[in-house]
Amino acid sequence: MLNNIRCYLKQFLFLFFIVFSLLLSSCTTHIKQEPLGDISAYTAGDSDKLIRKYMPVFLVENDKKNYNLIGAASAEISENGQEEVSVDPEKPTVYTEIREFSTAKSNYTNLIYRIHFNEVPGGFSPFYLGKGKNIGLIIIVTLNKQNEPVLCTSVHTCGCYVAFVPTSYLPESCYLEKWVKERQDIHSESLPHILDFKGDESDQAKIFMLIRDASHRVKDIWLAPPNSISKYNVVKAELEPLASLEKLFVSDNIFTSFYETAGSRKGYVKGSQKIWERLFMSWWSFDWRVGEDKILGNDKTHGIMFYTSLKPWARDKSDMRDFVSFLNYWGWGL
Repeated sequence: MLNNIRCYLKQFLFLFFIVFSLLLSSCTTHIKQEPLGDISAYTAGDSDKLIRKYMPVFLVENDKKNYNLIGAASAEISENGQEEVSVDPEKPTVYTEIREFSTAKSNYTNLIYRIHFNEVPGGFSPFYLGKGKNIGLIIIVTLNKQNEPVLCTSVHTCGCYVAFVPTSYLPESCYLEKWVKERQDIHSESLPHILDFKGDESDQAKIFMLIRDASHRVKDIWLAPPNSISKYNVVKAELEPLASLEKLFVSDNIFTSFYETAGSRKGYVKGSQKIWERLFMSWWSFDWRVGEDKILGNDKTHGIMFYTSLKPWARDKSDMRDFVSFLNYWGWGL
């Protein structure tokens, strides 16, 4: 009798250990909760081309609201003869570019994805600090020499809310110090500490990125099989070169830029002023245009500073145009 009890106890402990291990491993890849409600999934479709293969599936909450829909930068001349630049939610578009960089350790490729929304809404209620027009997100998937994704970086096009999620292809020696193996808090949003590409379907897994209603914050990131997209409202997004934002069609051989090309706002997205961020943050961040969306230059000679730290003394080192310096500042040792 006693031997039977011991045998059952061993079996129970063994099963408990297996289940517990599976739970621990699954939390690195799966979502913290299943997205519910009206969700649109923006995809570029299947392709062997790197820029399409690794483009995240962008999931937007509350897709009945135009301000949540990923759109195309557009320009027109209004009735009063003024140029108007906006984001058209009827034309789902992702702006992309491939850039390469090298460190002392290796060579890497950045796949850049830039998306825009026509606004962050709100007034006093609901209140969103980032209220403004033509705002956007930049997602960078960094590949190693084997074209394996090692790091997923997200940031708003104003340089705010930068977040990093490494993958299982990145050696832990490259992690920043004191990296905690649990979900990370990024200014009130909870993101995973790793994307595990070493599962049974690692060669097929897609990065899924959930974007929050109205504020357009990155709410969650996970890996899932491509066919799991079918549970959402699937939207085929067009891919356009990042440089096309500097040459928007207006009318008959007339083109304009999405960004200001002269004056004190040169390099900033047209119409992207952030009244609340200016009121509450400009005085202590020493930046009158804090929170305003801007161009991401190819290097420090192109565009304006794309700093990602609000510390005035860290602006140059956190400038995303120099991706190596940017990574070093934030503690990543690629």
